[in-house]
Amino acid sequence: PWQCAMLKVKGNETVDSKDFYIKWDSDLKISEDAARITRYSQLTMEQRGLPPEDVFPTIRDWLDSSDYIVGHNLFHFDLYLIKDFYNMMGHNYRHLTRKIIDTNSLAKGIKFGTPYKSSDNLTEYQYRMSSTVKKGVKTNLTALGKEYGIDHDYDNLHNALVDLDLNLKIWNKIKWQVEI
Repeated sequence: PWQCAMLKVKGNETVDSKDFYIKWDSDLKISEDAARITRYSQLTMEQRGLPPEDVFPTIRDWLDSSDYIVGHNLFHFDLYLIKDFYNMMGHNYRHLTRKIIDTNSLAKGIKFGTPYKSSDNLTEYQYRMSSTVKKGVKTNLTALGKEYGIDHDYDNLHNALVDLDLNLKIWNKIKWQVEI
């Protein structure tokens, strides 16, 4: 990952945020299309990029001390990056999985008519939902945001902070539809 953003939220209020650009010691080549789609900027990386060992202590502190880690598609994308980052830095990540609330998984459960039940194991339920695909069912951030009528800067998605802001708005809608 070249950008890692985090929001610290209490109740419905964002109380702090971090936005790191991570400069890996590699010859990473980003195609023009990939850069356009993901909004990767070599100039931003040169200006703001930090070595992974400089940002990891803050990322670890925030994740380890959080009550919950709420994100979109955490079980099928971000968790793999977190796992590798923790392993690379000589730490175990497994304690984080029980804290994860994946809005993509929960939205799928809602749309599939298979909502989470308090008798289910939340992690297992979310993994099951994240692996389920049904034709025509859209649970990406843009689709959910527009479905919920959320006012947002959709043109700047794929910037980690912009994505997190929309995901928080979606979470604030979804959390009333599930009993966790």
